Amino acid sequence: MSTSLEQALRAARHNDPSVRQRAALHLGTYADDTIAPELVDLLTHEPDFYVRETLTWAVVTRASVTFPLLIEALQTGGPARVQVLHALSKIRDPAAVADILPLASDPDDAVAAKAWWALGRTGTPGAVSALLDHLGDEDDFRRRELTRALEQAGEGAVEGLAQRLQHDPDRSVRRHGAEVLVGLGDPAARGAAEALFHVIEHDDKEVVLPAMEALSALDLPEVDATLARLRDGDDTWLSLTAGWLLTDRSERP
Repeated sequence: MSTSLEQALRAARHNDPSVRQRAALHLGTYADDTIAPELVDLLTHEPDFYVRETLTWAVVTRASVTFPLLIEALQTGGPARVQVLHALSKIRDPAAVADILPLASDPDDAVAAKAWWALGRTGTPGAVSALLDHLGDEDDFRRRELTRALEQAGEGAVEGLAQRLQHDPDRSVRRHGAEVLVGLGDPAARGAAEALFHVIEHDDKEVVLPAMEALSALDLPEVDATLARLRDGDDTWLSLTAGWLLTDRSERP
């Protein structure tokens, strides 16, 4: 190992985060693959957000050698798993899914949320299925983080979301599924159009409202007729929402 890398490794454990930041940048720029264990160790022990981000970049750019070390680090427990999962979400290797799946149900919300994000970014069928199993959580943080993760999965999540919309007995699950489809938008969510039309005709208002918003984003001619019927109906909230959505559609380029 060169003298400059040895100095950078020592500096990477300095008390001053600005010194550690410069060291992390040097290591990420000039270090070879033999330093991978040190990089992963630094990443899992770094307290400063900005230095962690630089170390994450250094680790991800050497994924061929750091990946197995990151998987090993997942087994150690503790809050460091969040940063390990963050790095794995950037690598997006399907081989990590089996090791990430148990953390999707971790009692630590931060770990579970980052596991969801990594699974969504990976986007394999098994990863998406695991995410769908958590739909309907009423905790605001967990609900928001799962929505973001499923949006990362994109079109790969749409079939499962459509199934939950039409067949899940839990109203909170159905509502959450519609909310995710709002975020997915057009064209990704087109595969759920039939399920959204079904919800609007048959479900409770609290599910219908996000379903209307999801449907209004789709570039399908039959959407306008459905929204116009709801606008002209007797339910005040549905009428107001449908009118607003129709105006929004008419003003799009």
